[in-house]
Amino acid sequence: MKLYQIILMMIIPFTIITGCNMDKEEGMKNEQDKDHSIEGNAMDNYNEPSADGQVGYVRFQKDQLDQEAEKNHKIKVNREQMADMITRMILRYEDFDDVATLVADDEILVAYTAPEDKDRNEAADMIKKTAYSLVPSFYHVYVSDDPEAYGDIQSLSNSTVYDEQYSEVIDRIVDRMKKSPQGETNSENVKES
Repeated sequence: MKLYQIILMMIIPFTIITGCNMDKEEGMKNEQDKDHSIEGNAMDNYNEPSADGQVGYVRFQKDQLDQEAEKNHKIKVNREQMADMITRMILRYEDFDDVATLVADDEILVAYTAPEDKDRNEAADMIKKTAYSLVPSFYHVYVSDDPEAYGDIQSLSNSTVYDEQYSEVIDRIVDRMKKSPQGETNSENVKES
């Protein structure tokens, strides 16, 4: 009986503390939901955590956003995930076995080994069309089948867009990549293709 009382005395305070924390967390979540949903509609919130295969959906009304802050709001993309996605999509083509992709501030650099039986210009066009189909329209895609392009791209893999001389290094690599065929696709005509 005494053992039972001791266990009960230990469980009750833990249950009360845990219950209070849960209520506090739910209250904070409900408060956040009010800030992000339209008229408190739970269906207009972000899906957190998003499940595998979950669609992306967000809804705001203009008066919910600070318009002055929105003018300065920068669109952020996960460059690593974007590079991964582009590389994987290109490797789905039967003829391509080796691809490296670097997503910079507004440039995408792709090094690849061109199939021997494919026209170099046609291969470049395939690579560029694939990359453009996966990224926002402000990006410019540069490609190269020169084996040295792999090293050029890899040399930037630990860089940030805030590094000193970042722009100069990107410009030098882009100039070298432009010596390889670039295909017919570019940022201006990609929407027409």
